[in-house]
Order: sequence, then structure tokens, then C-alpha cells
Amino acid sequence: MFELFDKLSCPIIITESDKVIYTNYQADQISNSVNLLERIRAGEALDEGSRIYKVHRSSFVISDKKYHVFELQYTDYLRDLEEKTYCYEAIFDKLDDGLMMSDKSGRIILYNPAQEKLEGLVRENCIGKYLWDVYQYEAPEMSEHRQVSKSQKPIINEYKSHVKNGQSEKYLSYSTYPVILDDQTLSVFSVSKNESKLLELLSETLELKRKLKSKNVTKTFINGTFYTFDNIKGNSSAMTNTIKEAERMSLIDGNLLIIGETGVGKEMFAQSIHNLSKRNKEKFFAVNCAALPENLLESTLFGTTKGSFTGSLDQDGYLDEVGKGTLFLDELNSLPIYMQTKLLRVFQEKKFRKVGGLKNKDVECRIICAINEDPETLLSEGRLRQDLYFRISRLCLFIPPLRERPEDIVFLTNFFINKYNEILDKSIKGYANDLRELLYDYVWPGNVRELEHVIENLVINAESSEFELNSSHLPNYLKSKLLKEKNKVRKNAGSLPETLNEAERKIIVEALNRYNWNFTRTSAYLGIIRQSLIYRVKKLDITRDKDFWT
Repeated sequence: MFELFDKLSCPIIITESDKVIYTNYQADQISNSVNLLERIRAGEALDEGSRIYKVHRSSFVISDKKYHVFELQYTDYLRDLEEKTYCYEAIFDKLDDGLMMSDKSGRIILYNPAQEKLEGLVRENCIGKYLWDVYQYEAPEMSEHRQVSKSQKPIINEYKSHVKNGQSEKYLSYSTYPVILDDQTLSVFSVSKNESKLLELLSETLELKRKLKSKNVTKTFINGTFYTFDNIKGNSSAMTNTIKEAERMSLIDGNLLIIGETGVGKEMFAQSIHNLSKRNKEKFFAVNCAALPENLLESTLFGTTKGSFTGSLDQDGYLDEVGKGTLFLDELNSLPIYMQTKLLRVFQEKKFRKVGGLKNKDVECRIICAINEDPETLLSEGRLRQDLYFRISRLCLFIPPLRERPEDIVFLTNFFINKYNEILDKSIKGYANDLRELLYDYVWPGNVRELEHVIENLVINAESSEFELNSSHLPNYLKSKLLKEKNKVRKNAGSLPETLNEAERKIIVEALNRYNWNFTRTSAYLGIIRQSLIYRVKKLDITRDKDFWT
């Protein structure tokens, strides 16, 4: 009945018919509590030596019974509160992280020195003022603090650009939390970190990557690409057919999914497709979804609106910047599910909205996505949304791994030897049988990129007077790696991967012939989705010309 009083911080005593029927925890802690009721009645104050309480008495009636409530208020309570507040403020002022708090009306009540440094504002010009006045929001509803206050849901690990001195941008990683008591939002506070150094390092890394990629490239296109189909090397039938298929897809203006392991050249194909398409005069932007911080992805793709967070700018994302060109989303399977959901809306509605924005914008670009794992595995493990996969795979290009086209190992080895001969001023003419055997038997998990790295190391270690490469030119770690994997696939006749591939191929061919090569009915019979069947048919080199039973 009196449980409500348990939450009060002051001592409470309730009597009925001059008998004490309830005391809360704080009252029980008062020293010398013997005859407490008589001592309270003796005067308006209760002197406990270390503390003096002022006594307030009130009464209420329930079911014809009259109760008296004695409330003991510590006379130095305000002094304690002031000291506690002073200590908290001293702690906040010493923190390296920025802190900013607003009350339920939207006024800023806390703004520490670290936040001043991060945003370039003056604390005295912020405290006591409304958020939308300080940060010049177009409307109070644009304030993230107001949104969190209403929803009572925190915003965790966001990453936005902010204004400093009204001119240059600064990026802040922050989280915003509501302070809730009895289901009511008392205030909202943000904890911010300065990510400018991280952004600078990221920019330097990307710039270095661009320089390394552009090294020895004789032609750079004004649309931001480096490659055409002429730059894709390989003389195997599998690669030749893949290039022809990609060229056909260049002429079809629709979303495209490229499936291929790491290092097979997915971005080279994406750039080549763009340069052969009718969009070739427009921009090409590539986003490695696995390389960017998770909380930077949304603002990078969609852009930000001024006022979406304290001081954030109107900034275009890649969907805006690329215009009518091509946006390449590499390693799409690394995106978190919540981001995949946002992208699904983009593909469904052909519209997007900036972070913090209220208006939808049309998507004008072509979007090419890439994944580096088997889509069936991603779907079964829940790492790729099935509805998103259906949307992006209307056109699907599978790039076979290097181990499945051994002819290209020889071709590419010679190509890379000639390339690094020119770069390193060497005169290598060929390579010995021991090295040929190592290269041919290795499974190449890193595909073409790994092969190029190995050949570069071989040419570097060869003397200027040498004309032939051999296994002694391999660095020890590479030699150990190649020897460890030697014969892993090709020299183990009847190995498990080969056996499984052969069994899978046989089952698929039989099912295709059963249903006269109708992919929809065949996939239903096999219990897999149609796109997965198409992927496996390409992977296992199943063709109607050689596998159709007449």
C-alpha cells in the first residue's frame, strides 16, 4: 500500500491511531531511532548530530481511517546537491570525449570543453539556448535530440560531418541517449569522439591505393575508371566466355550482380562494363563496403542534411554524386542487415533519402553489386537478405576462380613476367619446371591478384643477369605457402572437392534434362532458388550444347 514511499530519498514515517505502521528505508537508517515518533512530535526539527531534519506533517484518509505522514527533510540537502553537481561538472570538463545534453524543452544544459574543441563553438553561446538556434536547424523536428526524446530510443555509433567555425568539415563519431524516469524523457545527451585523424588516415590509404592502381596504367578515363575489357587477361574458354557475357550485359541498362572470389577482378569487370555501356561518359564510383566503417556507410551512400545532427552539413552521397553514371558496391555481403534493408528500399522504389532529410530523391545511376561468396551460403546463413538478392541479381555475372581455369595460370604468369620486366628493368625469358609445377599445382585462394603478387616477388629477387625464374627466387614465406598447398586439388585424384563437384554436376545435368532445361522448374525440383541454379551451372561449366540429352 505504501510502496510508493520506498522510492523517496527522504525519511518517511506513517502513523495510524498514534501507532507507527510504516517507515521507509531512509527512516530506518536514522541513528537513535528509539522513540522516534515522540522525538518528532517534540519539535519542528530533529537533531541527529551529523544531520538536522526539518519535519513536515500531512494527513490523508483511506476507508475511514486517518493516517499521518511525517516527512523528514535534510536541511543541507541543497548544499549536498550543489556539491554533487559541482563534482559531476568537474568530471565532465576533464573528459576527452565531447558531452552535450539538452533538457525536455530542447535547451542545452551541458556542453563540455571537449565538445567545444570538436565543434569549434563557444560554450557560453550554447548553454541555455535551444538546439535549433545554436545549430540553425530549419525546424526543431530536425534535431536528433528531439527525435531521441520522442522515440526514447538511443542512436548508437553514428558518424557525421560537422561544421567548425562555419567553414570546414569535421567528422564526429557519436552516440545519443535518452535519460528516462518513470517512462518520461528528462533529457538527452550525446557523447562524441573526434574521428578527423581516422578520416585523414582513411583518405591517405585510399589515395595510396589509387596511386598503386594507376601505376603503369597508360590511360586514365575522365569518368574515373582505369580499365576496359582489353585490360582483362586470360585465354581460357571460361574467361573468354565470361568476357563475352559481360560485354552483352554492358548493353543492358539494369542492376547487375557480379559473383566472384576475392582477387578475380570484379572491379575490373565493373569498370569495363561501364566503359562499354551508354553511360560511359558519366562518372563511375566504387565503394568497398567492407573497407568503410559501418557507421560511415549510410552517410557515404545517401549524404547528409544540414541539421540532421548538431552542425551537420548538406552533403551529397555517392548516389547523388555519381549522377547518371554507375555506382559499384563491392563486397555487398559485408553490409550489416539493417543497411541491406535500406538498400532494398532504394532498389524497390528507385528513390533514396539523405540522412536526416525529409524529401525523397530519384536514383538515376546504374548500380552494380558484387559479392565474394556463394550466394546460397550467404542466404542460408542469413548474411544476405533474400529479397535484396532477388532485386540485385536480375542480371548475374559469375567470374570463375583461377584454379578452375589452369590455362590462364600459364598465360598470366607470362603476362606478369613481361609486365615486371619492364617495370624493374629485368630480362626474364621464362621459368624452370620446378617453379612451373609449384604454380600449376597451387589452388590460388587469392586468384589473379595473388598470382601477380607472387610473380612480382620472383622478378624482384632475380638478378639482372638471370634470364630464368625458378623456385629459389621465391621468398621463404611464399615458398613454404606454395609447397604446403602443393597438389592440394589437382594431384589428389578423387579428392573430396572434385568428388563433390562431379556429383553436384551430375545431379544438376540430370534435373535440367528431366525438365527440358527449364530453369524455373529445375530449381523447384532441386529445392534451390533459380539464381542459385544459374550460379552453379556457370560454376560447373554446364552448357546445353554439350550436356543436353537428345
